[in-house]
Amino acid sequence: MTAAEGVQSAENTADGAGENPWQHRGPHDRTGVSPRARAWRTFLETSAVVSSNLERHLQSHTGLKLSDYNFLLLLAEAEDGCLRMGDLAERMVFSPSRLSYQAKVLEARGLITRCPDTHDRRGMMARLTDQGRDTFRRAAHVHAAHIKELFHAVVDEQEAEELQRICLKIQRNASLSSG
Repeated sequence: MTAAEGVQSAENTADGAGENPWQHRGPHDRTGVSPRARAWRTFLETSAVVSSNLERHLQSHTGLKLSDYNFLLLLAEAEDGCLRMGDLAERMVFSPSRLSYQAKVLEARGLITRCPDTHDRRGMMARLTDQGRDTFRRAAHVHAAHIKELFHAVVDEQEAEELQRICLKIQRNASLSSG
């Protein structure tokens, strides 16, 4: 079943045409039945399914993990393809705690170089290599096509704007939370 067929199936379910796999969780479901509780669980489970799917697809087609892609993305977006390791850690969406290890692995693969910060010798910089730039460029095409298959095929512009608005609210609130 393709992603689009899976979402069509879920839409049919939401419209009452089929059974929603998230609707009946059994007699021991502790999530709750309120719309917010059901939405939270659906959001969390969907995020996990999508992340797992993106990870598998990216790894099998490019050899990069999603966290590697995110690391290279941040460098590709940075001026001169270079960022302080501390700045990278703050911006990483995936596994910021493993940044030093990840940098060593990417450096060993020839995708980045690390060097002391010329402005502050206590800090380290990560720089995208030419090979890293080429690897990222190829991976970006693969990743973008997969996102179009998973997301763009089933979410229209209005839904995308609403989803973004909701996710940003959740993200801001989570950022303010102490844990």
